Amino acid sequence: MKVTGDKSEDIGAHELLASIRRFHEAIRSGVSRCLADARRAKNPALANEPGVWGAGDISYALDRPAEAAIEAFADDVARTNPVTLVCEGPGVIQRPGTGSGPALRAIIDPVDGTRSLMHDMRSGWALTGIARDRGELTRLSDIEVAVQTELPTTTAGVYHVLTAIAGQGARIARHEVATGALIEEGPFVAPRKVPLENGYLAFTRYLAVERPLIARLEQQFLDGALTEHGIDPRLVYDDQYLCSAGQLFLVTTGRYRMLADLRGWLRETRGIENFTAKPYDLAALLIYREAGAIVVDAAGDDLDAPLDTETSLSVVAWPNESLRTAFEPHLRTAMDSLT
Repeated sequence: MKVTGDKSEDIGAHELLASIRRFHEAIRSGVSRCLADARRAKNPALANEPGVWGAGDISYALDRPAEAAIEAFADDVARTNPVTLVCEGPGVIQRPGTGSGPALRAIIDPVDGTRSLMHDMRSGWALTGIARDRGELTRLSDIEVAVQTELPTTTAGVYHVLTAIAGQGARIARHEVATGALIEEGPFVAPRKVPLENGYLAFTRYLAVERPLIARLEQQFLDGALTEHGIDPRLVYDDQYLCSAGQLFLVTTGRYRMLADLRGWLRETRGIENFTAKPYDLAALLIYREAGAIVVDAAGDDLDAPLDTETSLSVVAWPNESLRTAFEPHLRTAMDSLT
C-alpha cells in the first residue's frame, strides 16, 4: 500500500517520528554505556557474551540494554494508538492504546549488526518501521514511517540518523556522539551517477558453508561484468559488513555499487542451514526507497515480506538504475549457472 505523505498524517506521522527518535536515543545510550563499561573493565564479555535465543536470532549482552527500551516505546505509542510491536529478540508486544488513532504495527530490530558492534569494531543500527495494522497481512510495503539510527563504536565522534515518511522523501542527519547535538541535516538521496569502478561489489558470505558457492557465483559475475565494461579488477573491492541496514546505507550513499545478499536464495535452492536477512533487518526499507535506491529480492522483484521474525530473505540492491542495468544481467547469468 503506497501512502502519500498527506495521508500519513492521519496516523500522526511526525509524532511517530519523534517517538521513534526518543526510542532510538534510549537504545544508543544503553548500548554506548555497555560498550564503554566493557572497554574500561577490559572485559569484552560484558558486551559480547552470548545469551538466549529470542525471536529471530540469538541475543548477546549488548542486546539487553537495547531491548530494555522497547516496553517504554510501546507505552509511548499507545498513548495515541493501539500498537503491536514485532521485534527481533522479545518477539510480539501488544498495547491496547488509550487514544483514538488507528491501530499500528511496528517491525523493530533494536540492534542490527550486533556481532560487529559488540566487539567495538563497526557501527550497528537501530531500526523501526511503522504501518497501519492489517494483522498478519501487514507487509514491509505498508510501512509509512521509518527511522534508522546509527549505534557508533566507542571511538566515533559522529553518528547518522535516517528518516522517511511515505511520499515525502528521505532525510539524513549527523549528530555529535558526546552530546547528541545536531550537526547538519538534509535530504537523503541516492546518487544518480556513480562510476562502475573504484567501489564495492559486495557478495554476502558470512558462514563457512556459504563461501564456496558464493565464491563461484562471484567469480563468474566478475568475469562477465568486468570484461564487458572494461573495468580494471584492481579497482573493484569487497566488503563483509555483518549488518543488512549498514549495507543498504552504503548502497544508498554509493559506496557499494551493488549488494548481493543471496543467503536466503542459497537456503531455498541448496537447503543450506545458514542465517539470512529477516524482515526486521529491512524495517527501514522505506528510507532506501524514498531515497531512490533499488532493492529487490533474488528473483529481481521489489523486495517485500510480512512483518515477522522468521521469513528468510535475499537482498539485492543498487544505488540507481544505471548500475542495475550494468550489473544485473551478469548476476542473473551467474545465479543460473549455480543452479
